[in-house]
Amino acid sequence: MKTDIPKPTLDRLVSLARLLNQLEKDVSVVSSAELEKLTGWSRDTIRRDISLLGANCSTASGYKISELKTTIHKYIGSPDETIKCCIVGLGRMGEALMEYSGFANTAFKLVAGFDSNVNRTETLRSPFPLYTTTQMESVIKNERIEFAILTVPEQSAQAVAEKLVEYGITGIVNFTTAILSLPETIKIENISVLDALQKLAAQYSVLGSKK
Repeated sequence: MKTDIPKPTLDRLVSLARLLNQLEKDVSVVSSAELEKLTGWSRDTIRRDISLLGANCSTASGYKISELKTTIHKYIGSPDETIKCCIVGLGRMGEALMEYSGFANTAFKLVAGFDSNVNRTETLRSPFPLYTTTQMESVIKNERIEFAILTVPEQSAQAVAEKLVEYGITGIVNFTTAILSLPETIKIENISVLDALQKLAAQYSVLGSKK
């Protein structure tokens, strides 16, 4: 696998793989112009991203979806691999993620949930086991959990994240507003609805209101 592909390109490739999976149900070839309309990325950006993969998946009418998907997954990981994940923090956000059906038919498998509130772990309904945070070390190590979804209160996020790293977690999806400071070897994806809304507002500010 190449290691010199920029992170923004990898982020787009992840989204592109998901989009191609949807398109493949109806068509076998898609053009960069069609992808531009569906993603909002320029066709030049799309072509450049795909060219970095070093594979020829193109025809006169566009990219062969099946081959392009296979090539992308060589870089972002195969959907046939299983990556064990856990949720840490079972408040409203964590509870909602427990019920999220989008993990089905993906490489990611939720195998545990953790919360400091014993009552939550005993009363919440979940398709996977729930534990108190005092059990994180043993469960993460025994289950060989690699990634964590962090939904704890902001004030405890850094301390919990440090414990997760200590117990063997290598990647964190951070749904909190805290800015985590962890070793460079630990990959962090920050998810913020407020940031997404601010980006929308910024686009309208730059492009002008459509009203």
